[in-house]
Amino acid sequence: MALIRKYFWLGGATVLGLGALFSFLGVYDSDALPFYQRYLFWTATMLAGTLATALAGPWVFNRLLAGCNTVLQLAALAALISFPVWLVIGVFEASLTGTWPLNDVPLQYLRTFAVSMIVISGSYIAARALGLIGGPAPGEPAEISPVPGFLERLPGKYRGAALYAVSSEDHYLRVHTDRGEELILMRLSDAMRELDSADGLQTHRSWWVARDGVTEIAREDGRQKLVLKSGVAAPVSRSYAKAVREAGLGGL
Repeated sequence: MALIRKYFWLGGATVLGLGALFSFLGVYDSDALPFYQRYLFWTATMLAGTLATALAGPWVFNRLLAGCNTVLQLAALAALISFPVWLVIGVFEASLTGTWPLNDVPLQYLRTFAVSMIVISGSYIAARALGLIGGPAPGEPAEISPVPGFLERLPGKYRGAALYAVSSEDHYLRVHTDRGEELILMRLSDAMRELDSADGLQTHRSWWVARDGVTEIAREDGRQKLVLKSGVAAPVSRSYAKAVREAGLGGL
């Protein structure tokens, strides 16, 4: 919940702040309108973009273009959210003119995409600066992750998959990914040694969990669990509870 609150305040500040800035500058030829109408227009537009980003962002970064260049990911996200943003712009213009603005759709979309790309990139950089997300800034080379090499042990369909967690079962290791689960013959200690530089941590004597694989915290019979994006619950033992809290997952 703490992370959700951080994103809520960041998103709210972005909507209100950029709404005021764009209204003051009269971006998108809106300077002919009274300031209150410009502010209403831009805050509604920014809100549509923020909500669209919250829905489409995880899919773009974790599935569609997982592991790709950050600039490409941001451009794809901007292209997607430009559709609902353009729709809001069209509704607003229609409310003022009484007609739907269809005569310059390609140009309007390109202008919307340009603004969306600026806002998305700025928000991404701000989120990194505040420590809300990791990874390289736009244009920076991505750090080499040990995850792709680790996943080479799995069948071909898991190439490029997002790793959620690994859990030991006797002499086997169950690998949890966004494309399903697979058993491999390996010890957890060896897997953790190989994934040492990956963004994750041990939560139980038989579990290692990737930070990006966690979606929420759950409690059952007084015991804490990390719910993975696949719906599987990874246990958190008392021995590792402190490490989980220090990693920022205990207040997710």
